[in-house]
Amino acid sequence: MHKVTIISLFAAALSVTAAALLSGCTEHWDGQLVPPDPPAAYASFTDSAGETIVLPEKPERVAVLFSSFAELWQLAGGTVAVTVGESVERGFVPEGTPLVDDGAGKKIDLERLLIEEPDFVICSGDIAAQAETAETLMELDIPAAQFVVESFSDFLDVLKICTTITGDEAAFERYGTQQEEAIDTILTENSFEGVDILFIRAGSSARSVKAKTSEDHFAAEMLKELGTHNIADDSLLEDAVVSDTLSIEYILQEDPDYIFFTAMGDEEASRSFVQEMLQEDTWKSLTAVKAGHYAFLEKELFHFKPNGRWAEAYKTLADLLNAIE
Repeated sequence: MHKVTIISLFAAALSVTAAALLSGCTEHWDGQLVPPDPPAAYASFTDSAGETIVLPEKPERVAVLFSSFAELWQLAGGTVAVTVGESVERGFVPEGTPLVDDGAGKKIDLERLLIEEPDFVICSGDIAAQAETAETLMELDIPAAQFVVESFSDFLDVLKICTTITGDEAAFERYGTQQEEAIDTILTENSFEGVDILFIRAGSSARSVKAKTSEDHFAAEMLKELGTHNIADDSLLEDAVVSDTLSIEYILQEDPDYIFFTAMGDEEASRSFVQEMLQEDTWKSLTAVKAGHYAFLEKELFHFKPNGRWAEAYKTLADLLNAIE
């Protein structure tokens, strides 16, 4: 887990007064003028890529190139001036907002971005095109941060940075502190030690069915925090999952208590395929399927990062697991 630190600096009054500058100037001036110290930056912080980002002034025109971060920035009290198509599709920004990619931000139109003249750009460090864009912008002296959020702890770090920039302390209290307290309560009151689970990301074909470990999907990590044991975490030891492609033989052998599905691609197509798959004899023979202990998780909570709904996401998982008798 990366550690993000933040230091806020605000411009201070010049330490040398006019009177001091004039004092003795006629008798002792030696012909050398010492320039005053440059004004301090508005804020500086370290992003997820380890880069120090300096904001000379409070940003007024912010470009956010990843939809989940567009939501996060607005939760923090900010306004999105430039973004990508997925931010509009998910309802985070209005129609007509300037776009630098029609989709999820996997290909950034740098020329269009520069035309929009942002004074701060927020990028996803997980997307190669955005990481490259951030590096280019930094070379052009345009502050561009790369963020990576794979856990609630990561979310807190980024939220703290954003609310410090916007000055919205109430937003951090609401979406940070209060959620953290709610999650701590959920984890304290619910323990599922001894419960075997399987976490699957599924598309609309057999080739797209992938078992995910607690290391490569944030929702699987949440289930681990709740005390469950993901059978995929052990699978690599026995060739159960090859390149994370699902092996039904291994699943039959381990017979998990609960199976979680999340969509890859179109949610309705994924859900339809999973329902058909569960009607196959091999899947129907599993204890979890026979008992109805499986769930198709909401895409907004468990595919995209839940942002202001992290506590709700933890509670959803705990409620599903509590159904096991």
